[in-house]
Amino acid sequence: MKAAHVVVALSLVCLGCTTPPEVKQALLAKDQGYAENQRLMQQYRELVSQVTQRHQQWYRYLQTRLKLNLALQWATTNPTVTGVGEADLAKDDADLLGPDVMTLINEIRLKNLPERKGPNGQLVFSTGAGDMNTLLQKLPDLVGRVERRVGKDSQAPSDVDLMAFDHYRTNVEALRRINAVIKQYLDIDVTLSRDEVRSLTDELRTLRR
Repeated sequence: MKAAHVVVALSLVCLGCTTPPEVKQALLAKDQGYAENQRLMQQYRELVSQVTQRHQQWYRYLQTRLKLNLALQWATTNPTVTGVGEADLAKDDADLLGPDVMTLINEIRLKNLPERKGPNGQLVFSTGAGDMNTLLQKLPDLVGRVERRVGKDSQAPSDVDLMAFDHYRTNVEALRRINAVIKQYLDIDVTLSRDEVRSLTDELRTLRR
């Protein structure tokens, strides 16, 4: 009885162990689809990263211009804004400029500019004592300090999260590995000819006797 089962099994080996070409082609097409999706997603990731970098560069440029203009305004004039208290304006602008820029502004403020205090009476902008020549000489230093201030502000976590693209790539790579394992298994074609099966069957019958 056991020999009969083996004969049936050998017959199945002969008839059904070769993977149909259609199945292999389908696996190949699926792997190519995974690879194409991965390539497109990587391109999109790079595009998002490049656009983000451009936005950050543009933001830093605008912030540098705005803060430099603000610094020069306080170095050469006594600014006021309608509807905003002088003390509040002085404190808010000083906070925007930062201590390093403020130190230089107070060194180069032009003569006759009055001091400006904050809401609590603390001195924010000192009385001007400088001249235009000194201001022009210190201008490169002022630009450098403003750029450092903007750079420090830009270090805040404002980058676009690209982890979703990385997770997608990891998942696709896992699917491709699984697909490769299946393909490798199906590529193992164990096929016996009918003569080989008949010979083995005869041997089994001999053993059964």
